Amino acid sequence: MVTRGKPFSGFTLLELVIVVGVLGILVGLLLPAVQAAREAARRMSCSNNLKQVALGIHQYHTSFRILPPHGTGTFNHANDSGTSNQFRLSFLVSILPYIGETPRWEAISRSYEGDAPLNDVAVEKANPNLMETDWEADLPDWDSDDSEPEKATHIYPPMGPSPSIRAYPFWRGEIPCYRCPSDPGRGEPALGRTNYAACLGDAIEGLDEGRWRFRESKWEPSGKEQMLATGRGMFVPRGITRLSDVTDGLSSTIMLGEINTALGDKDTRTTPSINNGWKDGILTNVSTCKMQNDPERPVFWSRGEVWNGDSFGGTVSLPRLSTQARGFRWSDSMPLMTGFNTIKPPNNELCFGGASETIGVLPTSSRHQGGAHVAMGDGAIIFLTDSIDWGNDSESGTVTLDGTGQLAPGQESVFGLWGAMGTRAQNEVVDENLNF
Repeated sequence: MVTRGKPFSGFTLLELVIVVGVLGILVGLLLPAVQAAREAARRMSCSNNLKQVALGIHQYHTSFRILPPHGTGTFNHANDSGTSNQFRLSFLVSILPYIGETPRWEAISRSYEGDAPLNDVAVEKANPNLMETDWEADLPDWDSDDSEPEKATHIYPPMGPSPSIRAYPFWRGEIPCYRCPSDPGRGEPALGRTNYAACLGDAIEGLDEGRWRFRESKWEPSGKEQMLATGRGMFVPRGITRLSDVTDGLSSTIMLGEINTALGDKDTRTTPSINNGWKDGILTNVSTCKMQNDPERPVFWSRGEVWNGDSFGGTVSLPRLSTQARGFRWSDSMPLMTGFNTIKPPNNELCFGGASETIGVLPTSSRHQGGAHVAMGDGAIIFLTDSIDWGNDSESGTVTLDGTGQLAPGQESVFGLWGAMGTRAQNEVVDENLNF
């Protein structure tokens, strides 16, 4: 008798290879879609957080009839960073009770006994060779005995010390509402990151100090005339503004914008090029730094000599301390930390006239593709593209106190639609139906 064997039910090697190949193709097609879906969710969460900040500002205005001051707090004529906050608190501090951070606000409002002050100046003295973009260097242990100037306790006043004081615990840590999930930056050397900043308008001059200035061992409102000329945004550093001051219309005026935080990679959007000059630099040519990027990696600063239009020469000057980077202190009103201007479109380079504590061309930026979110004065959230109109002269100057012609105080913005959206009372007409 002839017996039949059981039929073979397995795969041949060829069939297995085909199946694996098909699965690989399907995964390859699916992965970008999954990543895109995740980024879409992060982008939605990012805009929701920005919306919460905008609503917090409106609630503050309802309570006090003014916008939360950007550059506020306590000061003394000794200008000591450990006994006052040096008039440096950002608007993000004032709105804490309106975004669900009442416990932190109450803690800041009381005096606090803690470790002796340790700020960026102390870090600089202890680490004279610490470079901004060399984050692989040995950073100090903020809690170690060796890195502290003294171990004695210190009594911090209500409203805290300077925002740069690392020993003060309520400036440390991140507030979820102030972060965009698309930004991967986390932890040190930042003190407490933020991805949302105040709109300072379309000018530069004097906005690093604002209305109140420390001169000859005392604080005085010596910047009043300067701010009347160049404080053209919804927020005026160390000054008071109201929604009623926005005569261009709340729906046509930018209130807040999105910013990236630094990752220590010489990104032109998060690490500023510094010491580029004022009257002979950024005030007369807002594109002073445009040739300082790396030709092979345009979003990063050059690692060697830069092209000056005719030949190579000189290098990019970057901040020395790793703590001086974009969005690193949510409590600090210093422009690099929580401010932006509407001069160059989103995701352009940061270009400062002086040191990183001063100011310069400060665009918005984001980790989203092609643009960044802004919050308008009425609370609406808009995604503005990198290609938004910003005028016809890329090498224009900005409005200054002694400016003439189209750069005189009170003139319409020379930076097109982008500049017009950043000013609050220059009588520009913005078409709200434009596709940004």
